[in-house]
Amino acid sequence: MSRRNRVLALAVVLLASSLFAACAKKPAPAVPSNPEFDRQWAELAAAGIEVSYIEDDRGEGLMGNVRRASRVKAEPPAAQAKESAANPGALPDRLAGEQVQRIIRGNLMAVRGCFMSMARTGQARSGKAIVSFSIGADGRPTGLKVDAPAFADTPLPGCVTAQISHWEFPKSQRGGGQVSYPFVFVSG
Repeated sequence: MSRRNRVLALAVVLLASSLFAACAKKPAPAVPSNPEFDRQWAELAAAGIEVSYIEDDRGEGLMGNVRRASRVKAEPPAAQAKESAANPGALPDRLAGEQVQRIIRGNLMAVRGCFMSMARTGQARSGKAIVSFSIGADGRPTGLKVDAPAFADTPLPGCVTAQISHWEFPKSQRGGGQVSYPFVFVSG
């Protein structure tokens, strides 16, 4: 091979490798600033609301576990069981915050499944989300809203909404009130 052909071949290899490197590392899309979202996040942080971190582990064997994970269902607390024994059919006036937190924490694998599904399709990115809903007297979430500016163009908000719509909270006379729960999704 002549010197000219070797130089030309080397130039082609260098050009191809630089193009491959540029394509392989796609920058994360810029998330526009959303003052209303930032205000809500700051209010939740000031109130000391627990944040759930959902991490991307590239989906290695996780989805089989997510499919088999059962939903955590509402169980009446011991005090409610005693009250029900004394007065059958009696429901507590409102839900305790610890009951709501237990149900949310027990169902986080479903939310993680949404994030992992998105990561498998190449849409992995990091960002924050605030899930808001009310708990009706029947224990079902209503008025679900997922505010996630970093994921606006992805299936994550719809998937999270679908998962939360199946959660079951304890029944009460007045419902559980308004719930706002923050999530941080971290992609590797």
